[in-house]
Amino acid sequence: MYAQSKDGIAISSNLSDKNLKISPNPAITDIKLAIEGSQAEIKAISIYSIIGSEVFSQQYNTNAKVIDLNVRNLKKGKYLVRVIFSDNSSEVATLIKQ
Repeated sequence: MYAQSKDGIAISSNLSDKNLKISPNPAITDIKLAIEGSQAEIKAISIYSIIGSEVFSQQYNTNAKVIDLNVRNLKKGKYLVRVIFSDNSSEVATLIKQ
């Protein structure tokens, strides 16, 4: 698990039980973020470059367990996708943009 600070992203031992899925991964234009096996919903999504710079951030006021995102404007490379859930827990997954 990763944790965010104002200086970037760091590794944390706090593990989530949300089972976050990103598909397709690697991605070219669009991705689907989904959580399985949890009552929590997606509250916010942030995407960070591999060096920790935030390149996307969005809050959600829906009770969504699935979010579709356009990633066309991201440059090719690896990204960290942080999802904050309605219970204020979070999970980070790696996204590869082609």
